Amino acid sequence: MCRLLGYVAREPVIAERLLDDTLAAFVELSRFHADGWGLAWYDESGQLQQSRTPEPAHASAEFSPLAASIRTDALIGHIRWATPGFALCLENTHPFTRDQFAFAHNGAVAPNAAIEALIAPHLRESISGTTDSERYFLALLTAFEKTPHIEAFQMLLSILRQRLQSTSLNSLLLTPQMLYVVCDFDADAPLARKLPDYFYVQYRVTKDAVIVGSTGLSQAPGWETLQNGQMLLVERGTLKVTIIDVAQTTRSSLQEQYLSQLQG
Repeated sequence: MCRLLGYVAREPVIAERLLDDTLAAFVELSRFHADGWGLAWYDESGQLQQSRTPEPAHASAEFSPLAASIRTDALIGHIRWATPGFALCLENTHPFTRDQFAFAHNGAVAPNAAIEALIAPHLRESISGTTDSERYFLALLTAFEKTPHIEAFQMLLSILRQRLQSTSLNSLLLTPQMLYVVCDFDADAPLARKLPDYFYVQYRVTKDAVIVGSTGLSQAPGWETLQNGQMLLVERGTLKVTIIDVAQTTRSSLQEQYLSQLQG
């Protein structure tokens, strides 16, 4: 399991200055979520950049200088607590990127073979690591090729929730237009029962930025909680915030049609 962090700002800003205490809490949590860190952001020319390493953020010589130098209006971050069986290596470290999309996941989905069946062949060939999270990302990109983004999210989450084994589908997806923030988890999963707040996602809206993150990153006032089964969308440029329901179950006929298109 992992911790997620992200923001969209009205104008490019130094990440460390905007995130302040939230970033400090993120680094502190890496003492437990110590299996790797990664950041993805758009530079001021609009190109997606990425830095990641399979070491704890608090012990990394690279993390703090990078956070103090990144100037961007949109960023996502991830610190990893690896699922047993998935190696600590660069290929398994989030965020995962392809083209202008970046993705980070907090949770577990199994089995890998069933997720791979949801990935288009030309994307399946690009798998570089062993994690369920990378496969979740590529399955989402496959859905995007066939369906508008919001409907694709709803369709894929429904398939993963109903047909596979998942503890949490919580994720951040950064695109040139939008930051998507998913809170969708199994409240009966062992970790969710042991730590009831662990999988909730929080967000804070100001006039200049929207910051999102896993629980444990802030105790300050002004933060709201995204409920289980919700997705928050933050539009780059305008900071327009929309919350939609992703827990709804899509009709089985639509799922079957989508799955048959993949097989065809």
